[in-house]
Amino acid sequence: MKRTARSSEPRKSEPSAAKPASRPMRSLPQRTCVACRTARSKRELVRVVRSPTGELSVDLRGKAPGRGAYLDPDAGCLERGLAEGVLARALEIDIDGMTADRLRGELATAAKERRPSA
Repeated sequence: MKRTARSSEPRKSEPSAAKPASRPMRSLPQRTCVACRTARSKRELVRVVRSPTGELSVDLRGKAPGRGAYLDPDAGCLERGLAEGVLARALEIDIDGMTADRLRGELATAAKERRPSA
C-alpha cells in the first residue's frame, strides 16, 4: 500500500520559501484600428458603433450595443477610413456626408478626452 503525505506536512514539490504577495499583471485587451491597421490597447482607441436602429455614434465607454469598429483618436485615421471605405465596410452601412461630418465632430471631442493636451 502506498503511503500518502499528511495535509499538515509540507509537500516536497513546493518550495519552502514564501510566495510573493503580488499578483501577476493582467494583459490589456488589444484592438486594431480599421484605418491604419495598428494594434493598440483598447483604451487608446475610440469605438465607432452602429446601433441596432442604424445610427452611427462614437462610443467612449466601449459598451454600447451594436456593431463596432475601432479607430485611432485622430482625424487622419477617420478621414482615411471614410475615403477608403473601410469604416463603412466594418460597420456594414453606407456613410453619407452629414453623418461623416457629425462623426468628425464627435471624434474631435473624443480625442480631447482620450489624449488630453499637456
